[in-house]
Amino acid sequence: MNDPDIWHYDAQDFREVKPGMLRRVFNGNGMSLAFWRIDSSTPRTPYDGHPDNEQFGLIIAGQLDFRLGSDDRQLLGPGDVYYAPQNMPHGDSKFIGDPATGETWILDIFCPVREEYRRA
Repeated sequence: MNDPDIWHYDAQDFREVKPGMLRRVFNGNGMSLAFWRIDSSTPRTPYDGHPDNEQFGLIIAGQLDFRLGSDDRQLLGPGDVYYAPQNMPHGDSKFIGDPATGETWILDIFCPVREEYRRA
């Protein structure tokens, strides 16, 4: 991908990857972006890291109650950002949906590209 591109929001472009977890993926040459819409009823996620990727996460709507590199829980809300270096365990996430949608919206940015996302 060497050309610029623009993607407009379309709820139909999200794919359910697990029950209650909708994802839309965008890939560039050296990074991946995952836009998540996660229902409050979604079970907690695994607590693990990514051996090949560092990750930023931006909470857009709702709240994220999770762990980042320790047993301490963190509660993040709209506008909050987290950073997980390569292999840093994170997750055990509980999603607290925005009252308007019942969903937590998160933008995850990965560097380098998550190769499994090229096929997403």
